Amino acid sequence: MFDPDGFRPEDLDQVAERSREAVRRLSGLVGELADLKGEGESAGGLIGAVVDGGGRIQEVTLDPRAMRMDSRTLAEAVTEAVRAAQEDAARASQELLREVVGEDAPSLDPGDTQAWLDDVARSMGEAWSPDTH
Repeated sequence: MFDPDGFRPEDLDQVAERSREAVRRLSGLVGELADLKGEGESAGGLIGAVVDGGGRIQEVTLDPRAMRMDSRTLAEAVTEAVRAAQEDAARASQELLREVVGEDAPSLDPGDTQAWLDDVARSMGEAWSPDTH
């Protein structure tokens, strides 16, 4: 609980420094999330997928042997590989978030994580920008 009678100017300096450090860590995390990739495969490794930190498909690879599958099985295998890649990206995103925020990090999908971090960084930047103080 905050005790106004016990407030010292150096307390404000400490709070400001901790806030600046949190903004720096979040800014770094935003960059790491942007570079994050998730990978997945299915059909015994015949189909691979890569997604970005937001879960968007970047690449799908098909081993030529996968073309022996009927169209329905092939479609299911591609979907499975993409989902595995998205789950991999979500796990990696959550790990990065926990490194910065701690174990209380919200459980978010990769797209939501990026949006949450953008909001936090923007809010913190506005709160501590020289224009507001």
